[in-house]
Amino acid sequence: MYYCLTIIVKGIIMLDLAFKNKHLIVVLSLLIAVISVIVTARLPVDILPSYNTPAVQVLTLYPGMPAEVMEKDITSRLERWTGQSNGIVKQESKSMIGVSIVKDFFSENTDPNTALSQVTSLAMSDLYYLPPGTVPPMVMPYDPTASTPLALLAVSSESMSEKELYDVAYFQLRNLLGSVDGIIAPAVYGGKLRRIFMYVYPQKLQAYNLSQSDVLNALQKNNVMIPTGDVNIGNINYSVNANGMLPKVDDFNDMVIKIGSNGAPIFLKDIGYAKDSSAIQTNVVHINGKRQVYIPIYKRTGANTIASVNAVKDKLSDLKERLPASINLDVILDQSSYVRNSIDGLIKEGAIGLILVSAALLLFLGNIRSTFIVALSIPLSVMFAFIGLYFTGDTINSITLGGIALVIGLLVDDSIVVLENIDKHLKLGKTSAQAAYDGAKEVALPVLVTTLTIIIVFFPILFLTGISKFLFAPLAITVSLAMIGSRFFSMTLVPIMAAAFFKGFDEKKKPKGFLGAFEKGFEALTHGYVQTMDGVLKMRWLILGMVLALFLLSLFGFQKIGRELFPQMDVGQISMDVRMESGTRLESTEKTITSIENFIKKEIGDDVNLIVSNMGVLNDWPAAYTSNSGTQDSTISVQLKEHHATKTVEYVKRLRVKLKEEFPGVGFIFNTGGIITSALNFGLPSPIDIQIIGNDLHKAHEIAVRVREIVQNIRGTEDVRIHQRYDHPEIKVDIDRTKAAMLGINADEVVKNTVSALNSSVNFKPSFWIDEKNGNHYYVGVTYPEIELDDPKSVENITMMGTNGKITQLKNIATTSLTSAPIEINHLDLQRVTDVYANVEGRDIGSVATEVEQELQELRKEIPDGYKVEIKGEIQSMKESFSNLGLGLVLAVFLVYLVIVPLLRSFTLPLIIIAVIPLGLIGVVAMLLATDTYLNIQSMMGIIMMVGITVAYSNLLVDKMNNLYNEGKNLHEAIKEGVANRFRPIIMTATVAILAMVPMALGYETGGEANVPLARAIIGGVAAATVLSLFIVPILFFLFHKKSNSQGN
Repeated sequence: MYYCLTIIVKGIIMLDLAFKNKHLIVVLSLLIAVISVIVTARLPVDILPSYNTPAVQVLTLYPGMPAEVMEKDITSRLERWTGQSNGIVKQESKSMIGVSIVKDFFSENTDPNTALSQVTSLAMSDLYYLPPGTVPPMVMPYDPTASTPLALLAVSSESMSEKELYDVAYFQLRNLLGSVDGIIAPAVYGGKLRRIFMYVYPQKLQAYNLSQSDVLNALQKNNVMIPTGDVNIGNINYSVNANGMLPKVDDFNDMVIKIGSNGAPIFLKDIGYAKDSSAIQTNVVHINGKRQVYIPIYKRTGANTIASVNAVKDKLSDLKERLPASINLDVILDQSSYVRNSIDGLIKEGAIGLILVSAALLLFLGNIRSTFIVALSIPLSVMFAFIGLYFTGDTINSITLGGIALVIGLLVDDSIVVLENIDKHLKLGKTSAQAAYDGAKEVALPVLVTTLTIIIVFFPILFLTGISKFLFAPLAITVSLAMIGSRFFSMTLVPIMAAAFFKGFDEKKKPKGFLGAFEKGFEALTHGYVQTMDGVLKMRWLILGMVLALFLLSLFGFQKIGRELFPQMDVGQISMDVRMESGTRLESTEKTITSIENFIKKEIGDDVNLIVSNMGVLNDWPAAYTSNSGTQDSTISVQLKEHHATKTVEYVKRLRVKLKEEFPGVGFIFNTGGIITSALNFGLPSPIDIQIIGNDLHKAHEIAVRVREIVQNIRGTEDVRIHQRYDHPEIKVDIDRTKAAMLGINADEVVKNTVSALNSSVNFKPSFWIDEKNGNHYYVGVTYPEIELDDPKSVENITMMGTNGKITQLKNIATTSLTSAPIEINHLDLQRVTDVYANVEGRDIGSVATEVEQELQELRKEIPDGYKVEIKGEIQSMKESFSNLGLGLVLAVFLVYLVIVPLLRSFTLPLIIIAVIPLGLIGVVAMLLATDTYLNIQSMMGIIMMVGITVAYSNLLVDKMNNLYNEGKNLHEAIKEGVANRFRPIIMTATVAILAMVPMALGYETGGEANVPLARAIIGGVAAATVLSLFIVPILFFLFHKKSNSQGN
């Protein structure tokens, strides 16, 4: 790697070639600028890098089937079949009433299309073995980092009913949105599903000696669509069209159900009536308190967030033209606004950093020409990086842009060293051209080492896995490309421009005014520093001892720093999961949610921009895209105004307390992380997920209750709850098969008649009717009027007919009882799992997790065999990421050492250079503690970057002292002249590097929280290492050569 990189770099920037082909270098620079402008406009823009996690989800429906039956008969089978796919690494599943969702996760190197193809084939091959009536599995790609929709497309109308709104969204908008590039819109929430019901009265059925099966058979035979083909009659070919399907809903009333014993036909209208109705509503949506319908917009893998949402907005006018005039379409909860503002914020921070760097350069260099030459290398290096991003397939995001903003100060390091050395040669009386050539050539090696040390620390990132690689591989590529660009321009364009701009320039002319005063002051500082060297070398052991004490103190302080996976973000949005008593009807849920919405408006006041509530769940595609498991569950999204007066987290603290007081018995779970937290947590609702793995649901629940009690008593935990509930009210029907058989009724008839009466025959034998007005098809079913079922005991009055032609009631052949059943059953790798979730407030997640782990150790000793308690979620990701980045830090130090060894031709001198790393850690710890910044993957990455930066500065100093010593200077002279020569460029480069990061370290812009720990870690490390290394490195150099000399003697 090192030798290849060296050959490439040297092949590009040969100084001789540059001076012989000056026009070519200028043309290449202009070409880079032009190409960059073109490709940057084509780069996708997103909040985070693309995460290649091939995953596939399989959704299977069987309306009305209990969760436990769905699990055993459908979910488990599909898990085993699709689990045979090559490359699968993890499998999750969820079984709810009528819904099975299986998610297959594949290794990173698996082709997503191959994964999808495998799972589709295996799922379809299992269809034969699934229970009759199962809806064929629907297989789609799944992106765990995109579980939060980019936006919602709200559909409303002042004149349309909820049924009509749902129809427009489901039959028209969904299909029209399919043509929009970069998005998927698979589900519709809110509204009512239109159904044609044939309501029959049980008393009238009994009076006419009929059963529901008779009505259903009549429906199946009298409302049909059968292709009739064509026929040749004479010389003409006729197509045949029979009116098998009823044209109007009212026509169902005249349907003949059976011929009575008296020979007279019995019509539907004699025993009930047909109605254009709707299915039992299990899902309602509120947008600012009004019932509406919305379609969530999700991003396709690799798509551009901003471009995708813009494409939907651009499509709105075209969509409206194809829809009824009264339809209103609005894009709400637009996540791309936050992405756009975050990117703009990073650009602003980078621009401010560039201004600060330019001001510092002017201050140090003392003239506009030198400042312009050095500053010009910054945009050119950035442009070079953008070209590289385009060809590597990366995106412009908060991580890559953050990397650019962070290295703005580093991009001038090479140019500063080159220009400073050119200035020294000018003072020797050389011509500008000769001074530029000699000055650049003299520092070519240390500049190369500087660039390589910063690049090489990123090399281990390429071997990381999981979130660390997902976030930092693009950062590593961006910074490395920018540094290669910096190296190229510092060795070509900078010396060429210096040779041109410095012609006729009086280099001996001293700056005046403020710049002159600063120059005098800096010269005095340099002189004072050099004069301290004698004393420093005399007190070397005392100084080393003091620094060692500081380092040991910093190790102690390191343990006091809070830990988290990623910085907490204020996206201006509050998401709440609201849970009521199991089995709560949707009407009651809606009433409570309306009160909660009004309460939130009152508490937050003018800062509220929008409130969207999603109550219940439709047991269809929407079940795959919501955390709701039934009519008792709701999600509320509160969008704050862009410039809200109070921080989002403060509103959450207030609401968490007051909502519990105002609505006792209702559970509230809060989330403020938005699209970023959702991506990093892979869609998990909370950072702490304690999983109880075991197959007996009730025993697992008992353990989960104990876990919940433990976690609730730990300081800093909030919203602690058991996710799965096994107490959904259930009416259990136990069939006495002997009694049923004696009456000529089999179990199949009992179940079908019961289901038909309670929910409708659509659940087991769907029939459909086509509305001639719009061409849409709707299910037709037989059922009882809901008014007849006002008490659970009403179930016992359901009638059915035996083969003997006699009508009997359910209570004569079965008993009913009230019991409870699971609402949702989850699997992890085929095993049942129960989750205890917890949020954290007022403490860092790391310390809370440590305490949770300690408390669970005792519990693990008491749980029965066959059960495990494990901490998953963000905690697991954090441990894995810290372990990966810790290994990356060690490898970075080792690789830096290996790079320096052949360049200095010594195994010992590089140890002096990398000795600055512990000095940097002192500053990192001090900065993080002083600013109350947590240790997370961003600050860990900052430490790794700090290694490359500080080693680069140390190398400048050691290289100069070593060269002077090898030229014959005595040890003291070599050290003093070396520090005098390198003091200015080291202070300059460190200062501009720190100033470039100051705007990011403050994090005032939208989304700036993400890169604050990264910038602060680098600033603290670079500042401490720079100051301390100016004393420690000369001491170590002195000790090394003194020992070498004594050994030689």
